[in-house]
Amino acid sequence: MKLLAFSTFLSAASAHVTLNPNYGAGAGNYFKTSLKIPHGTHGLETTKVKVSVPYGVLSAVPEALHGWDITVNTRPIPGYMSHGNLVNTGPAEIIWEATCTGSGAPNTCDNDDHAGLHNSHLLELEMQVKLGCDFGADKVATPVVATDDATVWLEQHTIWWRTEQHVSTPGTNDGNADDDANVLSWSGEREGTENWGAAQPKPAPYIFIYSDDKCTPADSVGDTGQNGMRWGVNSEVIPVAENMDAVKSKAEVLSMIEEQQLDQTEAMGVKFAEAAKETSDAKSEAENAAMVAIVGAAISALLLLSVFLTVSCRVANPTGFRKVLLSDTSAYVVRTDAGGYGKGIQDDAL
Repeated sequence: MKLLAFSTFLSAASAHVTLNPNYGAGAGNYFKTSLKIPHGTHGLETTKVKVSVPYGVLSAVPEALHGWDITVNTRPIPGYMSHGNLVNTGPAEIIWEATCTGSGAPNTCDNDDHAGLHNSHLLELEMQVKLGCDFGADKVATPVVATDDATVWLEQHTIWWRTEQHVSTPGTNDGNADDDANVLSWSGEREGTENWGAAQPKPAPYIFIYSDDKCTPADSVGDTGQNGMRWGVNSEVIPVAENMDAVKSKAEVLSMIEEQQLDQTEAMGVKFAEAAKETSDAKSEAENAAMVAIVGAAISALLLLSVFLTVSCRVANPTGFRKVLLSDTSAYVVRTDAGGYGKGIQDDAL
């Protein structure tokens, strides 16, 4: 049975999922990156990762990974020529799933190489993508519709890779169902100057992209007569970046700042959680001490009451008291005479 204590989630699984590198990607170019899963969840293992590929990505080729089954689901895209062939489908989502075999799968896995990600390990899922020239819109739909996977954030054109992280009982894939209650959703997006770490439910991985002269007017729907990538349903042409080094450096710095801020936020969260636990423990110790004091006081009161009743009984009825004390209904005592001989007499004669 799968157990997940969400009260420990902050300290156990708060480290964020990122794409590395996540800057320096030119529209119309190939770009190699990897999805970094810092660790699993306390007491559970990561057994499935599903990534939604942003519109505008023409191809995605994930690297083979031992112990994991990889699936790339596709969708229709505007056709383009690649190595002399017409391509009119592109990646919609990539799924990595720990291999699980046996008659009891997914609740039990018989294979010894089950590759669930342990809480103390790191998982990097490498892939090569080919970026197109149109982002923020589904150009196949009629009419063209806007998508919410591309925003301008921190003055950077940003595409978001929503990610689901599934966790399971060690040695199983019992958390891999799409509707599993314990899925960790890294799908929060940002725009403007919003803080990445505050995105809900969890911040999504992203890539900063820049406009490149490989995107020509012939690539777009409707000849704009201007080179550069297109953005949104209206195919706004983004001028080609002139100084690539400056663009990449700025994007790298922004990425580092955002990740550092999130690291600090998470570190503070862990400290708060630890402080709360210490406060709770101290409160428990105080409550225990108070309970011990109460029990001690009650025992003392009972002893005092016992002494009081004993004395009262002795004073009020000495004969009865002696009988009770001797555990006999007619207490028998021995009195010694002057010759040293003793005889028994009834206590009533005393």
